[in-house]
Amino acid sequence: MSITTKPASWQLPSFSKFDIGRTHTVTRTFTGTEVDAFGYLSGDLNPLHMDDEFAARCPFGRRVVHGLLTAAVVSRAHTELTGPGFVFVGQELRFLKPVFIDDKITAEVTIVGKKEAKRILIVDTMVRKQTGEAVLSGLSAYKYLRFR
Repeated sequence: MSITTKPASWQLPSFSKFDIGRTHTVTRTFTGTEVDAFGYLSGDLNPLHMDDEFAARCPFGRRVVHGLLTAAVVSRAHTELTGPGFVFVGQELRFLKPVFIDDKITAEVTIVGKKEAKRILIVDTMVRKQTGEAVLSGLSAYKYLRFR
């Protein structure tokens, strides 16, 4: 299945099947064109992200991928971990190091807790780039929805 195509029917999983320790990873590399598109879509036109000449003069020495674009890979990893039927109800993110255009990042999400009564998963997040450096970490709460 491609990212832009939805399956013919969504199969809703049972909340009980999600065990603590279950993990999923997603790997992604962002191009300059994708960073530009995210900047225009989000309205975050900070030249640190958008302008090579400006970014070359900053402490990082080059353009930095938007932190929330990096975090979007976390959202994808959550969705692939659980499938349909869940929604974010809380997200804590710590941006630890910059991600640069053409860095290969891997997001790993792991279920570390469950609140059965509220049907919420607590998910640990760690994103590393190809060097092994941690670039983003955090915890999220992901609620199982009730469908009619």
